[in-house]
Formats: sequence, C-alpha cells, structure tokens
Amino acid sequence: MRTCTKAIISSVILLSILILPVCHPAGGELTGGEAAPEEGKLPSDMRDLLRQMERQVADFSSLKTDFTQEKNLSVFRNKIIIKGRIYLQKPGTVAWHVDEPLKYSVLITDKLIRQWDEDTNQVQEIPLSKNPMFRVVIDQLTAWFSGRYVQLLDDYTVSPRNTHPLEIEFIPRESSNVKKIIKAITITFREDRKYLQKVRFDEVSGDSTTIIFHNTVFNAPLKSSDFEVKRRV
Repeated sequence: MRTCTKAIISSVILLSILILPVCHPAGGELTGGEAAPEEGKLPSDMRDLLRQMERQVADFSSLKTDFTQEKNLSVFRNKIIIKGRIYLQKPGTVAWHVDEPLKYSVLITDKLIRQWDEDTNQVQEIPLSKNPMFRVVIDQLTAWFSGRYVQLLDDYTVSPRNTHPLEIEFIPRESSNVKKIIKAITITFREDRKYLQKVRFDEVSGDSTTIIFHNTVFNAPLKSSDFEVKRRV
C-alpha cells in the first residue's frame, strides 16, 4: 500500500502543477486596476475573462502555499489524503514537499526534474531534454505559472460552471496531449474571488483529484532550502 501511495503521489504532483498558479494574491487587492467580475455575472466572452485574470496576477514573482489533496481511485472506496507545501519562483521553478502520509519532494525547473522519497532516501534526476512527456508538463506549467491563460485556449475549451462561487471548467481539446489523461479541470475561486480555493481534476480513467489551497502567500521571501531536494541523514 505504501508503494502504491508513493506512485500516486508522484503522478498527482505532475498532474497538479498544470493548474496551481491560477491563484490570486491572498488577502491582497486585485492588481492592474482590474475589478473582479461582478457577483452573479460572468463575461460573455471567456477570452475576456482569461485576459482579465492575466492582468490580475501579472505582478507576483513568488508563491508559497500549503495544500491538501484528496485522491479518489475508481477501484477503491477509500480516499488517499496527501498534505504538504508548495514553493514557486518565476519564471518556472517549482518545489513540492509532501509531508503526509509519507515524505516526498520534487523540484521542477526548465531543465530537469529532481525527486526524492523517504523509502529509498535516493535522489533521482530526470533531464527534460531526454523526456518529451515531461517537457509537455513543464510547458503547461509555464503557461499557468506566468499567467498566460489566453494561451491555454489552444489546448482547452473554457466555460463557466457557476458564479457563486466562481467556477471555470477547462476541457482538453482533441489535439491536446493532456486529453490522454485528463477529462476536465475545474477551478473554484474563494467567495471574495481574490485567489483560488480548490482545483478538481477528472481523469479519463475515472479517478479524480481535488486540491485545496490554504495559507497562500504571494511575493513571500523564499529560501534556497525551500527548493532543496537531497538525501536526508
């Protein structure tokens, strides 16, 4: 079961990084002079909404947040709960540290993926130049993280699902590589619409993953140790 959990954590992390940086600055004012969409209303053109989101999140350079993930497997009744921390530094450095139910860390840059787990206490490094599949993931990450949401229209059809709270659904297009594993991605904003509350991934396999973000801080000073992935004594 522990080996299964470790494999699930690895796959969920790669899945999750596609969407995280939609968040707005926690507790802060919306930037760029843009007001949030009026409650109960959504722009008729989703492209306009995505452009508005781009302007609202353009000025942050770093992020740290705690997260809780619930993984529902179609073949099991019980949920797998994963808890940990995420650190991001523009333009494209991301560190995930899983604290429960086991310890696991992964660093993702534009050149490599570096991961460690407590069972083996070994570090594995994967160069992206030799792994096209991971390159696709990183390209998606860069778009989400940089706030280039209009660019995502090339790979997703976008539609509103709810206005209170604000929910937006992204469905991979037939031509998208993501469609092989993802059926739909739904993002839900907090009531104040200033940042993301949760993300739900519905997978082609019938599995689903929900990620809830809390204690999110933008433009926080990050330490080099936040991005360390190494063997532990």
